[in-house]
Amino acid sequence: MGYIDVNRPRFLRLCYSASVEPHDRYNIGTLREKTLHRVLKDYFTGPGMRQETPVGDYIADIAGEGRIIEIQTSALSPMKEKLEAFLPLAEVTIVFPIAERKWISWIHPATGRISEKKRSPVTGRPTDVLAEMIYIRRYLNHPHLTIRTVQVETEEYRLLSPTGGRPRRRAQVQYERMPVDLFSAYDFSSPADYAAWLPFAPDAEVTAAEVLRALHFRGGSMGRSAVIGVLCEVGVLEKLGRRGRSFLYRVAAGAPAAG
Repeated sequence: MGYIDVNRPRFLRLCYSASVEPHDRYNIGTLREKTLHRVLKDYFTGPGMRQETPVGDYIADIAGEGRIIEIQTSALSPMKEKLEAFLPLAEVTIVFPIAERKWISWIHPATGRISEKKRSPVTGRPTDVLAEMIYIRRYLNHPHLTIRTVQVETEEYRLLSPTGGRPRRRAQVQYERMPVDLFSAYDFSSPADYAAWLPFAPDAEVTAAEVLRALHFRGGSMGRSAVIGVLCEVGVLEKLGRRGRSFLYRVAAGAPAAG
């Protein structure tokens, strides 16, 4: 499906409401719910849909009209058991936010003082979700599953913690992410949605390194293997063998190259 329309004014209203209205994080169904998760849940709750709905042995973030929407703000690995239960029953969309623009502030644990925010040099892309998909790879080709990335602007607060006997350095724990803006959304629901990010002609022979460079992937060795594994799983790449010391892959015939 690729890029889909977003309702930026609605998202901005929800961000504002979340910033000024009190929220009891210890209500049933919202235990330890962070602001980014809550705003996305409200944004994707449409007419005829309800939040925190029992579906079998699990609680769906949003459900109704033959659809289930799950918000996963950090990892996809917790979705494995839910997908096993949900996919036979409904169309399932997993929403995964990606910070296209991010501002970071640090909180001093003793004083509570918040530093001046600084912009992260990292720009998030929809394909950043590929490495996470390895944890649900067996479901990626299911016709009822869509992975939807939402490219957002966030203000992230990190809690500083002293480390050892050395002078305090910026060891940090993510404390909160506040959504600020919404730029776009992208759906991965067919091989064409994955192939659209690869600037190679169908049947081209490429190395893993060439694929990862095309995707601007920044992760470590496990993440690199995960991305290639996911692209093979959905049929965009086919492993051929080696070219020197590098693994060689063929881009699937009929896969559209990026424009």
